[in-house]
Amino acid sequence: MTPLIRRIQPDDWQRMRARRLHALADSPMAFGSTLAHERTFTDDAWRERAARASTGDIAAVFVAEREGQWVGTVTGYVRPDDPDNADPLIVAMFVDRSARGAGVGAALIEAVCGWARAWGASRITLWVPAGNQPAERLYGRCGFRPTGNDRPHTHTPTLDEREMVRELGGFA
Repeated sequence: MTPLIRRIQPDDWQRMRARRLHALADSPMAFGSTLAHERTFTDDAWRERAARASTGDIAAVFVAEREGQWVGTVTGYVRPDDPDNADPLIVAMFVDRSARGAGVGAALIEAVCGWARAWGASRITLWVPAGNQPAERLYGRCGFRPTGNDRPHTHTPTLDEREMVRELGGFA
């Protein structure tokens, strides 16, 4: 069954929190944050995150829904305070194990790339932990290419992350 891909709404904050905490528990090395850190966020912080991601221009969260269940999420983010890094970023990509290999990840990537195009971006970037071959293959199938830039992982500096970029073609 093809999932419905949609941008979250402000009242989705509790589901967004539950999915994010699940993703951090399931795949802790895939994210720049930690479960312990995000468990400390208040309900008001989650409400604010959902509001910004549903209506704001600098962040967007998309979900994949199948039979009413969220089976994947992705966040697009623009760094307005960093003019040297004006490309939007894909962060917080997660697909439930039960939905992997079924096109959910690619559909989420296309949704966030569409948002980036509408924002006016000509390319979008992401960072993937070195050795996460399933993620690298997905991103490669979706048109991302390694830039050659590596950096230490945010919370585990002994692990490297690789930057990947996708040209968006400048069309909406």
